[in-house]
Amino acid sequence: MTTIQRNIVNLEIVAEDLQALPDSEHWSEQHIKLIEEYKTALQLLAASLKSETENGFRKWIESSSLGSVLATKKMVSVHLKLIDYVLTYWEASQKANSILDSNFGENADKRLELLQVKAIRAKSQLKTVATAMGQLDYQKFVELLNLRDEQWQWQGLIARF
Repeated sequence: MTTIQRNIVNLEIVAEDLQALPDSEHWSEQHIKLIEEYKTALQLLAASLKSETENGFRKWIESSSLGSVLATKKMVSVHLKLIDYVLTYWEASQKANSILDSNFGENADKRLELLQVKAIRAKSQLKTVATAMGQLDYQKFVELLNLRDEQWQWQGLIARF
């Protein structure tokens, strides 16, 4: 088994785990951990594709369950960007919620504001990339990562900002 093939299989395994995640685990630590594992597997695939041609990549991915989602080498890097934005948004939102849930300290307002801006910026960047990739490809990405909340759906994303 070649490195590219192994990386695709690993990516498929994590994608299946994401799809199998029950609704009750949505946005849980387990969900985030799986998204991070998917990102790591995708990074390994991207690294193994550096010397591969576009046509060569298509031959590798066409028999994969991810063939319709990652149809081109470029889509691999686009997914990596989107995942970074999703994780940045989640992390900043979690920290902001933690500040809101706890007693405010002296600098809590400033930290809260910075975290909220960071979350908004990540969501805005995600919207920009999602708009550029188109609704169909974005919906495949959302389904793959099991992002079921309305805020991640195409209509919610476009209407929100």
